[in-house]
Amino acid sequence: MRKSIVLIVSLLFNAIFIYGISYANRIMFNNNFMIYLNKQEVVEENNLDNQENVQEEVNTTYNGESIEDIGKKMDILLAKTALEGLGEHISRSAITKSVNPYLVGGIILESTNCKIDCSIILKQCNNVSGLKGEPGCFGGSYKRYNSKEESITDLANFISKNYPNLDMQQPYKMYNSYGRNETWAFKVNKYMEELKRGR
Repeated sequence: MRKSIVLIVSLLFNAIFIYGISYANRIMFNNNFMIYLNKQEVVEENNLDNQENVQEEVNTTYNGESIEDIGKKMDILLAKTALEGLGEHISRSAITKSVNPYLVGGIILESTNCKIDCSIILKQCNNVSGLKGEPGCFGGSYKRYNSKEESITDLANFISKNYPNLDMQQPYKMYNSYGRNETWAFKVNKYMEELKRGR
């Protein structure tokens, strides 16, 4: 008799348990829990598509000229200097940040004086632009970089942050806030024209 009661109670418990699971599944289905999860997956896929589109939108040209073509023109002027072969890096660092590549190149040529004899802060501290910061070059205020490429990228980032549109990226509009004078603007403009011509 006792075994029969235990068996009946056990069967009732199992029946209630199975009914409870079925009932819970019906509630979940009726309240679109599965659809909600699918929507999340679609959102994640859409986010990935958006990220890919953002990556595709990175600038690869400036006024119809490609990064590579501008880099080649710059390399003509940089040949046989401490900046030799860095034309494409200058071009890419600038264009991908929506910065005028000729402005970056012009500032570099004015700051380093490499058309005559490259400056000591370029030779010893890889500083292509005269930007200041830590760690200091020879303990001074000019920033020391691990490589010229790092310094070029930092200059492009600096211009992008402080002069965010192409209209502002002109030496004669920049020189006061950049901490320079009209002579600096004249020289940068001159180098920009030389870089555009590739000679």
